[in-house]
Amino acid sequence: MDKLQNIIWQSKFERKTNWLKALKTLESALPIYPGEQALLEEIAVVYTSKKLYKKAIDYYQKSIELNPDSDSLFFRIANCYLSLNELNIGLYYYDKIVDPFPEAMYNKAITLAKLGKIDKTVALLDSLIEMQPDSELPYFFLIEQHLSRKEYDIAIMHMDMTEKKFGKRGKLHFLRGVAYSYLKQWLTAYIEFQKADKLKYKSANSQRAYGIAASRIGKYDQAVTLLLSSIMLEPFNVSTYLDLINIYLTRNQLLEAYNVMENAKQAGPFSTSLSLLRSKILQLIKEKYGSTDHVKKPPE
Repeated sequence: MDKLQNIIWQSKFERKTNWLKALKTLESALPIYPGEQALLEEIAVVYTSKKLYKKAIDYYQKSIELNPDSDSLFFRIANCYLSLNELNIGLYYYDKIVDPFPEAMYNKAITLAKLGKIDKTVALLDSLIEMQPDSELPYFFLIEQHLSRKEYDIAIMHMDMTEKKFGKRGKLHFLRGVAYSYLKQWLTAYIEFQKADKLKYKSANSQRAYGIAASRIGKYDQAVTLLLSSIMLEPFNVSTYLDLINIYLTRNQLLEAYNVMENAKQAGPFSTSLSLLRSKILQLIKEKYGSTDHVKKPPE
């Protein structure tokens, strides 16, 4: 057995530079050590590390024939099926785990959510959080499920609990801002987005949401800056262009609205509604200036 352990350690070392060599080392030991679970599992681990999940499953299945009650093997097989997006089979193996542990419960919750079983997802995450896991991930995942179900007050309650356990997080302030935006409590939402920004939480979505909240409380210049920042981070999201156009139209900045519209044309599919809005803007420009000569094409 010491020799087998040496082979396994040798493959671990080889895997750092040449995974195929590591695999060959392990597979060459199979005729010498037939039916050795540790050898079969190590081969599966190598395949998993290279995202060759079907190959990994083959070796995990051989291993589970030797140890048919192994929660660890059920978990690994389920994870492979989750990675392959074969969700129902993955769920079957997660369900076979007799003594669920936090990581297994979290991955099962992901599978349930992907299958649209949101009630079961929430129930499982509630059970997981009762175990007080050290990772933030299940807490944020549960918050996002409540937001998706429009249970904003419950989501905010879980955000407060999460902050109490893990401290201030930019993402928590962002999610609070999202919840308060849905509740149309725009000033509170704006303050939460502002806190997220100060904690360096920044993404296209956060900048857009922050910009919308800013516009709703009359901070139009800041809203424009934030929406432009969102467009820089995600230039192909036409919705953000529309948010910016609407702000310019509210302020009767027709030329600016038109220029943003022209950039939106280059960002993605130009729908019928966008075409109609472009025509409306041109008509407003004509009414204001007497012609459309003031229209400037955006830079190429």
